[in-house]
Amino acid sequence: MHEGNGPAIYDYLIRRPNALDMHRFRDRHGTKGVSEFEQSKNVRTYAAYLNDKVLAYKAIRIDHVTQGNPNGSQIFVKQPTDIKFMLLEVSTVQKQLHSVLKNRFDTDTLDNETTFSAFRYCLRDMLKLFQVMNFGVMKMLKVYFQMPEEDMRRALDLYKRFVKLTDRTAEYLKIARQFESIFGFTIPNLNHAPLSLSRALEDFLNMPLDERKETVSAMKSAPKPAPAGTNSDERSANAGS
Repeated sequence: MHEGNGPAIYDYLIRRPNALDMHRFRDRHGTKGVSEFEQSKNVRTYAAYLNDKVLAYKAIRIDHVTQGNPNGSQIFVKQPTDIKFMLLEVSTVQKQLHSVLKNRFDTDTLDNETTFSAFRYCLRDMLKLFQVMNFGVMKMLKVYFQMPEEDMRRALDLYKRFVKLTDRTAEYLKIARQFESIFGFTIPNLNHAPLSLSRALEDFLNMPLDERKETVSAMKSAPKPAPAGTNSDERSANAGS
């Protein structure tokens, strides 16, 4: 999926939905450094995540982990023209992030090559999925006040889910940072959209329609903040020149 012909692999797995079904898998011989139960659980959980990646690709025909600024994405365009598809994209990315966060590896078993590789791949995908989700949420917030009510309600639910997933991702990365030296790369701090907007977004949604229109009109007519480094004296001088 990541290094080969991604679309071809996805299409193959879409046609064969049971190919990643590992719910009966048991590591009956055991694996060095990992108990039979632990290794079986790791493999099944990781396979379930891969299956969720396939379902996500089937829904939007985009792999946000491997494709930068993909064609057809509404998250990465300057101005979204299809709000419903943008919301579907954000939802699909959130489902993948929720799935990859289920892969919780016992830190005492990471000397096992299979377990360590799965942890590393999950971490790689998680960082990319979080980045895309955050970008999508910022784009969603930018157009939230112009959305139809049905889409606005959907966007509010996605924002609340974003807040929860951000907390879960930060917790996961806190554990992963203990192993930066063996991963071979530095795990970055999470930069993200504000997490405290749920009440304001919900209050706006619950306003009467006329009041909503007045609020949007007032927001549009409000003076824009000056660029950083520009003070009032400079603005006055520029205005008089």
